[in-house]
Amino acid sequence: MPNYISKGGKWYPQNERVALKNNSDKTIKNPSTDAKFKDEEIKPGQDYIYSGPDRAALFELWKEKVEYFGEDFRRNPEFLQACRNMGYTSYRTYLKDIGFDEEKMEKEFAEKATKVTSHELPEKVAAIDQLAGGKDTSGGGQDVKGDFKLPPGFDK
Repeated sequence: MPNYISKGGKWYPQNERVALKNNSDKTIKNPSTDAKFKDEEIKPGQDYIYSGPDRAALFELWKEKVEYFGEDFRRNPEFLQACRNMGYTSYRTYLKDIGFDEEKMEKEFAEKATKVTSHELPEKVAAIDQLAGGKDTSGGGQDVKGDFKLPPGFDK
């Protein structure tokens, strides 16, 4: 699943770090943007670390032929109209009145951009011991746990 980070309404790919295997029959160069792994030669069948923009997000952007999704909120017609409706002649005045800090937005984006998604496998949890097919409230004790088994006498 692709991961993105937002900067003022524009969505860019989140960084990821993942272990991969060269499944081709050719030697390739590591496509990572991280200088530690960049231009590393990977032989067929060899494992390697990819560190860079989220590959699924890049693929979606490539399919749409865009650099990012969304639009800058300051250029959104609905936002601009809402500012006009509140009596502001400029969106900058409105942002100043509500205390919007562009430097803070840039700083938060830079912090988010340094975080890396590692795509760890989820931890396995114990199965819940539930009755299959509902409860037998007749008092006959014919409750079955785990799966639908044949009733007594039909196992021949």
